[in-house]
Formats: sequence, C-alpha cells, structure tokens
Amino acid sequence: MKRIPTIGLAWLMLLSTAHGQQKSPRLPEPRPSLQGWLLLPVPLGNPIFTDITESVGVLDLRFQYPFALKGAGLGAGVKGGLFSLKENALAPENIAGEVQRWTFYGQAQFERYAGPRSYYQLAAQVGTSQYTWDCASCAEPTRQSGLFVGGHAGLFLHATDDLAFGLLLGYEWDNARLTPGQLCLDGYPGRTDTGPSAPYQYLTVGLGFSTRFLRSEEGPGW
Repeated sequence: MKRIPTIGLAWLMLLSTAHGQQKSPRLPEPRPSLQGWLLLPVPLGNPIFTDITESVGVLDLRFQYPFALKGAGLGAGVKGGLFSLKENALAPENIAGEVQRWTFYGQAQFERYAGPRSYYQLAAQVGTSQYTWDCASCAEPTRQSGLFVGGHAGLFLHATDDLAFGLLLGYEWDNARLTPGQLCLDGYPGRTDTGPSAPYQYLTVGLGFSTRFLRSEEGPGW
C-alpha cells in the first residue's frame, strides 16, 4: 500500500514536467529580411584623411536570406557615404568640397534569437568601394576604387512580429589610399606627408531597422 502514494507522486511530477515543457515558448527562426542602417564612420589609422574630412554619414541598405534553420545565410547590399572637406585644412590651398563613397558588397551572416523578441547578428562583407573627390582645388572630380572588407555585430529588438530595430558596431577597410593627386596637389601644404596614406579604414556605429518578408507563423507575441 505504501507504493501507491509513491507511484502517484511520480505521475504528478511527470505531468508537471510535461506541462512546463508545453508552456516554454518556441523561439522564432530567422527569415528573409530587408535592413536599413544610418551609420557614422569614424576614420582609423589615417591622420591626413581625418584632418581634412568630416563624416556626414552613411546609408546602408541590404537584403539577406537565411538558408539554414540554425541562422546562417547570405545577403547583398549597397552603402552610400558622404564626407565634407574642410576648406582651410591645407591652407593656403582651398580644398572645400565633398567626398562621396559608394560600396557594393556581398555578405555572409549568422543570426540567432536570444529570446522571443530579440536576436543578434554577426556578419562579414566583401565587395568594392568607389570614392569621388569633388573639391575646389580640382577642375574635375577625381576617382579611386578598391577592395572592401568589413564585419559587424548587431543586436535587434522586435517592435512588431515583422519589424525590429537594432544597434550596430562594425569595422570596414578599403584597399585604396589618399594621395595629394586626389586633391590635384603636389603635396600637403603645411605637412610633412607626401606619399600615399594608409588604406582607408573605419569604426562604424549605427541605428537601423529590419523588416521580414514572410509573416510570422508563431502569431502575435509568439
């Protein structure tokens, strides 16, 4: 007779465990999405570029598609950036103007949900960057291009089932270098720098959104 309470207690524990498992929420899976970012690039390791330019900002638009349930995927995108040139940075030369930077890239990313409404992303990007220098010291804009390599980490929080907002921290490197010729000058007035600079590189921080193309199957609140 003593076994009856013991067996009953075991059944109650088993039912309680099963009930708890049914209540635990199922985390969503990454889906095809369109992301848009407003980035601020901070130049690194290039004193002359830092001294003569000011970052206005970068707009980044990308489409990405997960091809595995575990979060791996591919994407492609384009970035348009703008820097203003400081008019008197190389006085007595007037270099007033702007620098446009366009980057076209492919991407490999990994996404994973940390909770029902938040997820993180790690991504690596490869492509090409094109610079257009339009300044007062040149009769015509000068151009240059080079290989682009970048990576970032992002953290997202869903506002709705299909719309999330995120923060990004990244690094970008372009295989192109600043020379006096980009400013149509023989040298940099007032500076000892004469040759090519280090390759362009940036620390990037940004705010953005991600909208999914396939409606969630989990329903509101998941």
